[in-house]
Amino acid sequence: MRIQRIRLAPVLASIAARLLAALPAPAAEPTADTLESGFATFLESIARSEDAIRKSPAFASDAERAGAYQHLARTIKVTIEAEVLQDPDFPYFRIIDFWARQGGDNPDQRYAFSPVRGGEAYRVWGSLGSASRVELQLYAGHPWAGTGRSAGYLAFEDIDIASDGTFSIRVGGETSDDNWLANPPDATTLFVRQIYDDWNAAYPGEVHIDRAGWEGARKPPTDAAQVALQLRSAAAMLERSATTWPAFVQRRYVESGQPNTISGLIDTYALGGVRGRWMAGGYFDLPPGKVLLIETWPTTAKYQAIQLTDLWFASLEYGNQVSSLTASQSIEAANGAYYSVIAREDPGCANWLDAGSLDRGLFLLRYDGVSGDIPKAQHPSAQLVDASALPELIPGYARVTPEQRAATRAARRRHLQIRTHR
Repeated sequence: MRIQRIRLAPVLASIAARLLAALPAPAAEPTADTLESGFATFLESIARSEDAIRKSPAFASDAERAGAYQHLARTIKVTIEAEVLQDPDFPYFRIIDFWARQGGDNPDQRYAFSPVRGGEAYRVWGSLGSASRVELQLYAGHPWAGTGRSAGYLAFEDIDIASDGTFSIRVGGETSDDNWLANPPDATTLFVRQIYDDWNAAYPGEVHIDRAGWEGARKPPTDAAQVALQLRSAAAMLERSATTWPAFVQRRYVESGQPNTISGLIDTYALGGVRGRWMAGGYFDLPPGKVLLIETWPTTAKYQAIQLTDLWFASLEYGNQVSSLTASQSIEAANGAYYSVIAREDPGCANWLDAGSLDRGLFLLRYDGVSGDIPKAQHPSAQLVDASALPELIPGYARVTPEQRAATRAARRRHLQIRTHR
């Protein structure tokens, strides 16, 4: 029996056309948006996004094609939550975790996003719990897509945490030297990072947001015109998100250097980023029988980690697969270095980064809370090697059993269940 493959784009276009044909003609309101046209615009954006990702250089192997449609599905989910469901006057944090991986998301972080009205006052409160760091950042527009800027940042070192681990931070409103972040008029989004260096089973902490003075206000009903505008806004964000990340990966990593090499460490503060944050990364492409060996060294960073992503810039499965490691989770070699091994199958050594079914992908290294400079001698390096050569290349090589691997994965899964309340 021959099975015909059905393209999503024409199917969605046909559905949208039938929906529009079946609806009665709208009332004559030349300046008003309509729910049906807003929804049709959203459907059309899905179809155009699908067409774009199918043309991407990352749409090659079976694993990459599967990742493409997962990327599209996650983008739809995130877009609906951000543009249709969230409210800057009655805010709740939207969480980016393993359900909505995108944008080079860090497995060690819990990202909490909320829309805000620029210039207005908000309060962010919660507790640190087992997180090692918490930090706040404001966006104006969409700087990740080149259409905005980073509008403010409050580092962990500048947050006063009470002795019981709780905190309360004012965003906007009256100026203060204590636990305060300015909210400029063009700010649109606040996000909070909770960073977990050690994936233990302790209470993970929490974070919440209120618009100051609105805590007891009654939320007015949403009308049709507002939802129609939200759907149009969602359509624009959907296409932007779906296409920006694979294009960024292709330009920044795949085309800018050779595979299986690593960039030098970059002080992101010198480029307008966060003070004390350094990063490096590269693009892996694993031939049969080969693995990528990455050597890193301890630094002054308070948090140091490595992770894998696919070419759609989504972190790999990290609860039931060890695709990321912090320095605290890594085993130090006899010479004091960390040797991480990117491979599809278990090479039998410590610090294996499991690429799963991917031949190609990215590896990202993060260093937070760095004091001063990182000497060149502590910069990371990478080399493509035969898997069989690892015992000779890693000082004090120690073999890890399948039972030890299973125990590690079980502990990671339990931590994520606790961290995400699932």
